[in-house]
Amino acid sequence: MPRIARTILALAALIAIPASFVWALGFELGESKEELELKYDVSIYDHDTGRVTIAFTLEDEARLKPISSVDFHIPSKEKHEGGGYKSDLTLSMGLREDGKKQVGRIHIRKDWAERGMIQIKTSHLDGKQELATWYYHSIPLKDLVARAKVHENVN
Repeated sequence: MPRIARTILALAALIAIPASFVWALGFELGESKEELELKYDVSIYDHDTGRVTIAFTLEDEARLKPISSVDFHIPSKEKHEGGGYKSDLTLSMGLREDGKKQVGRIHIRKDWAERGMIQIKTSHLDGKQELATWYYHSIPLKDLVARAKVHENVN
């Protein structure tokens, strides 16, 4: 193959491959924590300053292995034109290794935490990967934040 043709093909691939990730569809998994065989813990600590610390501990990725990210997400009430909802805020929880567990924490306003959720994201389900598709398991925080007592952890 001539050098020019290879160069054009390489440039087309450089443009097409990243574009496929941009157009990937995300699907919320309807299965429960138990059905997905996930082992995690979420705790809320109320600092009595209008802010809380949310701690997420992942023990087993189970059917979602490997997990791409764990994010704190606040959905917007504003809808997209094509359906679904926009995002008011999405933050990576930045998991770090702690023995055999992965741990992430964020410190955020309590009223934001009440609206938020933790999303466990992956491009795999049961060890299989589909092109241009990703999945997420949501953990709503509203009830946990409501049960949080000042200067105590609530799980």
